[in-house]
Amino acid sequence: MSLKFEIKKKHVARSERVKSVELHPEYAWVLSGLYSGVITIQDYGNQTIVKQIEVNQKQQPVRCAKFITKKQWVVAVSDDLQLRVFNYNTNEKIKAFDAHTDYIRCVIVHPSQPYLITSSDDTTIKLWDMDNNFALIRTFEDHVNYVMMVAFNPRDPNTFASASMDNTVKVWTIQNSKPNFTLSGHEGGVNCVDFHHGDKPYLISGGDDRSIKIWDYQTKQCIHTLEAHQQNISSARFHPDLPLIISTAEDGVIRFWHSNTYKLETSLNYNMERVWSLDIGKDNTLAFGFDEGTVVVKIGQDEPIVSMQQGKVVYGKNFEFFTINLKAVNNTSNDGQLVQTNSKELGISDIYPCGVRHSPNGHMFAIFSDSEYTIYRSQNFKNSGFGQGTDLIWSSNGDYAVREMYSIKIFKNNTMSYEMKTDYMVEQLFAGPVFGARSSEFIIFYDWETAKVIRRIDVSPKKVIWNDSNTIAALATNEEVYFLQYDPEQLPIFLQQDEEPDGFEDAFQPLCDITESINSGYFIQDVFYYTTLNGKIAYSVNGKIFIVDQDKKYFIIGYIQQQNKLYLIDKNYTIISYEVNSNVVEFQTQILKKQYQKAEEILQTIPLQYYDKLSKFLDTLNLKEWAYKLVQDQDHKFDLSLQLAIVDDAFQIAQQSQDMLKLRQVGDLALQQGRIKIAVQALELADDFGGLLLIYSSLGLKNQLLQLADKAFQQTKMNIAFSAYFLCANLDKCLEVLIKSNRLPEAAFFAKTYCPSKLTPIVKLWKESLAKTHPIISQKIADPFDYPAQFNDLKLAIKVEKFYENIRKQAIPADQFKQFQEFLNQDLFTQLQNNPNLDLSQIQYGSF
Repeated sequence: MSLKFEIKKKHVARSERVKSVELHPEYAWVLSGLYSGVITIQDYGNQTIVKQIEVNQKQQPVRCAKFITKKQWVVAVSDDLQLRVFNYNTNEKIKAFDAHTDYIRCVIVHPSQPYLITSSDDTTIKLWDMDNNFALIRTFEDHVNYVMMVAFNPRDPNTFASASMDNTVKVWTIQNSKPNFTLSGHEGGVNCVDFHHGDKPYLISGGDDRSIKIWDYQTKQCIHTLEAHQQNISSARFHPDLPLIISTAEDGVIRFWHSNTYKLETSLNYNMERVWSLDIGKDNTLAFGFDEGTVVVKIGQDEPIVSMQQGKVVYGKNFEFFTINLKAVNNTSNDGQLVQTNSKELGISDIYPCGVRHSPNGHMFAIFSDSEYTIYRSQNFKNSGFGQGTDLIWSSNGDYAVREMYSIKIFKNNTMSYEMKTDYMVEQLFAGPVFGARSSEFIIFYDWETAKVIRRIDVSPKKVIWNDSNTIAALATNEEVYFLQYDPEQLPIFLQQDEEPDGFEDAFQPLCDITESINSGYFIQDVFYYTTLNGKIAYSVNGKIFIVDQDKKYFIIGYIQQQNKLYLIDKNYTIISYEVNSNVVEFQTQILKKQYQKAEEILQTIPLQYYDKLSKFLDTLNLKEWAYKLVQDQDHKFDLSLQLAIVDDAFQIAQQSQDMLKLRQVGDLALQQGRIKIAVQALELADDFGGLLLIYSSLGLKNQLLQLADKAFQQTKMNIAFSAYFLCANLDKCLEVLIKSNRLPEAAFFAKTYCPSKLTPIVKLWKESLAKTHPIISQKIADPFDYPAQFNDLKLAIKVEKFYENIRKQAIPADQFKQFQEFLNQDLFTQLQNNPNLDLSQIQYGSF
C-alpha cells in the first residue's frame, strides 16, 4: 500500500536556531521560538513578519512557544526559568513568573480547559490555571531525569504523555499527580512523544538512540520501531488526516513514513543543519525549526479525489470512498450556495489514492495510486480488476490505459492488449478520442487502437479537456489555455498514411487561447467553463472570458442537463452549483459557428431572464445590434445605445436615471450627431457648464450665455463664469469674478487692459490683501494714476474704453461679421496717439 504526495515549499525564514515552531489554527502564521530569546510570528502566505517579541533581555533561549488562540496570546518558556504570556496583537505582557527550578523544555495548551502544562529539567511536570492568575494546580512527579516533552491525547484531553531523558514515556491524567503507567524500551533519552489522532490506541516516541517507537498504550507494548535517522530524534508526529508519520532529527533530515505499513516513503533535507521541532497545521501545512531558520511546506494536493459521471459522484477521503447521486437531489439552491446532499459510504480502498476516474458509461471507476490501480463496480464497490501502473484513463469504448515511467499499457476487457515503450518519461496521461501522453517538454497524442502518433505538440499541459463532440481540445498549461480544433473524421485518413515522428500537422488546428491558470475545466457543448487557482469561476467563448463568480476555490466536477446545473466541489468535499441553461449554451455554440438562423430559432425557446446574459455575450463578439435587441438591463442598454448612436433611447435612459455622467455622454453623442436640441437638454440636466459654453458660444446665444455665466458664478465655477461673461463683453462681471476668486493681480491687469477707469479701487484691494502676508512687496505696487508722467497714455485708454462701452451695448449679429470686420479690427488707441484731438463719437459702423 504505497503513498504518494506532493511537497511544496511555502516559506523559508533564515534566523538564529529555532527550538520551537507552531502553526496558527486560523491564520497563515508560524510561531518560532529562537535560541536568542526572541519569538517571531511570520505570515508564510505573504512572507512577512507579523510580530517579533523579545521574551527576555538576557537573551536566554526560548525552548518552546505556543499560541493560546482563544485569548489571542502566546506563551513562551525560556532558560531563565520563567513562563511568560503576551498578547500577540498588542505585545502587552500578560504574565511572567518563575515556573520551574531548571530549564523549561515544553509547554502545551489544553484544547478546551484553561490549562497549561509545562515540563522541565527539574524532572517535574506542572499544571497551571490561566483563568486563576496562572495558579499552580498540580505537580506531576515520577521521572528521574529531564522531561523533554508533553502531549495531550486528542481522544481524551484529560490524558497526556511525557517523554524523558530517563529513557521512558509515561502516561498521566490531569487529576492524578502519579502516572497511569510507564513505557520502557528506548536505549537512550526520549525527546518527543505524540498520540495517534484516529481510532488506534497508539503513541509514538523518538529518542537519543536514533529510533522511533510505535506503542499500543492499551497493551503497553512497542509494536514497531522505525530506524533510518543518523542522529538523535528531535520530533515525531502522527499526521491527523493522512496515513503518515513525520520525524525529524539532529541529522538535518525530515522523514515521512507510512503509518500503516511503516515504510519510509520519502525524505527531505533543506541543508539548514539540525532539525529541532515540527508542527502540523491546517490544510496539510508543516512547519520545521532548524539551526538556521524556519521552513513551512505543504504536502498533498488541494484538488479533491473525485469523479462524476451521469450525475453519480465518487470521492475519496484518505482510504475511504463515498458516493453521492446528484440526479436524485432536489437542487433548489441559489448560484454558488451549498447543495444539500446525502453521501453513502462505498468502502475502503486497498491503495492510497492519487486519483479516481469513472468509465464512460459510469458502470465502473478506477482508483489509482502512484504505482498501482484498482477498478471497482460503481454499484457495489466490487473489485473488477487491478494491476501495476498509475494515471488510469478510459477510452470511449471502455478500454483503458495506465502509465509507468517509460511505458504505456493499453487494456481491453481487463487484459493487456499491447505495451508501448517510450523514449521519454511519461509524466501524465489524458483521455480523449486520441489519448495524450505528456513529458516535461511536450505532449504526444496517440491512436487508441494502433498507438500511432497522431500529433506531437511542444507544450506540456497539466490538463487536457475535450468537448462532448470531440472536436475541441483545451490544453491547459500553468499560464495559458490553448484551444485546438480536431476533426475525428480525419483519423482514418491519418491512419492510412505513413507515420511521421511528429505526427500529422493537420490533426489539430489552433482556435484561440486565454491567459489563465486553471485548476479545473469542463465543456458544455463548445462553451468552456473553468475555475482558477485564485478562486475565479468563469467561462470562455472563442477566447472571450465571462466571469461567473469570484473568491470560490472550487473544482468543476460535471453538468446535469436535466437540472441545468453545473456542479463544483472544494477540497473539503462541499458541493455548490450554478444554473447553466442548456438552450443558452446551444445558442452560444451556434453563434460561434455563425449559424445565425439556427441561433434565432433556439432563441425562441430561451426565457427572458437569460437575455441579459446573451446580450453581454453578443456584445463581446461585436454583434451589437443583436445584443441591443435582447438587452434588458438599462445600464447595458445605455452603453449599447451609445455605441450604436441611438440618441433618443440613450437620452430617455439617462433622463430616467438622472445620472449626470450618462447625461453628459448623451450630450456629447447628440452633438456629434448634430442633434443640438437633445444635446442642450442633456447638458442642461447634467449641469455640464463646459459643454453648454461650447454650444451657446458656437451658436451665438448671448442670453443663454449670460444665464450660464450667472449660474456658474453662483456655483463658484469661476472659469466658466469668466469665459461666458467675457464672450458677452460684460467686463464688469469679469472683474467681479476675478475679485470674488481673489485673483486680484489678474483683476488689476485685466482692468488696465480693458477698463482702466476701474483700475484704482482694484489696485487698492490688491495692496491691502498683499500687505497681510507680504507687506514690503505691497508697498512696491503703485497705482498708475498716481504717476501720470510715467503712464501718460491712460487718458487715451479711458477714451477708448468709453467708446467701446457704448459699442458693446449694441449687439452685432454674427451673420453681419464681415460687414463690420474692418471696424472691429481697427486700432483706435494708435489713432488717438497719432491724433489726440480725434473725436471718437463721430466714428460710426457704416463710416468705413
